[in-house]
Amino acid sequence: MSSPTCLNCEENLEVSAKFCPQCGQKTSTHRLTMAHILHDSFHAVTHADKGIFHLLKDLAVKPGIVAREYIAGKRKKYFNPFTFFLIIMGLFVVSASYFNSSEKAPQPDSAVLARMPEQYRTQYIVMSGRATEAGNFMKKHGNIVAMCAVPFFALLSWAIFRRNGYNYAEHLTANLLFITFSNLVFTLLIYPLMGLSGNRSSGNFIFVFWGLFLQTVYFTWCYYQFQPALSKYKLLKAFSLSLAGVVLWFVISLIPMSIYIYRSWDFYKIVFQDV
Repeated sequence: MSSPTCLNCEENLEVSAKFCPQCGQKTSTHRLTMAHILHDSFHAVTHADKGIFHLLKDLAVKPGIVAREYIAGKRKKYFNPFTFFLIIMGLFVVSASYFNSSEKAPQPDSAVLARMPEQYRTQYIVMSGRATEAGNFMKKHGNIVAMCAVPFFALLSWAIFRRNGYNYAEHLTANLLFITFSNLVFTLLIYPLMGLSGNRSSGNFIFVFWGLFLQTVYFTWCYYQFQPALSKYKLLKAFSLSLAGVVLWFVISLIPMSIYIYRSWDFYKIVFQDV
């Protein structure tokens, strides 16, 4: 149906106009039906020029170029990075919760209890409960942790690549794309493998290590492409930034969890004195 005024902003329309000159909405609209909703939903994620699958494909093969083009002004070409973050991180949380769920909370290690002074045993049992709570928080709120990682990585890349002419907000957008796509490693690979392995602590550590290794490799590829073609030592700077970012963020993420779980350095040393 058509109207002499825009149904969105009420701007007067010319008879031949196909789009509103004020807000850009189409002048020809239709009544909503299930067929139209399904068509629009499918079109939104598969559109050849700006669908989410198009963005996923490009971030897999040319992530740095995608970031440079988006920053340079090619906004219509790509799916919105912030919507992309919300969708992928939603899947990230679902994957973490589903594949790392356990019907029974992990019990305190009997070997640790046996060697521990009696006055610390009750504290150790309470500590085990806090460790379970911290793990559940990470599973349910991993998207928040990932969101905090974006400004951290943006600060590092801005500091190292500050001569490339990008401001902090542009580095923030680039790293939003890189980090969101890299978390697919955990969403589609690491968390499912943890679930298949029975979520054993030793196995989980190995899987997390490989996940961080793959993220470091991917970030190196991202930052290598993100630099101008004539930059010096591109690969070295990209790898150094990626390795430093992944290691530092892993440590920074562990610090508040360790403080919450162990509460004191002396108790931490008692728990791990024979490890």
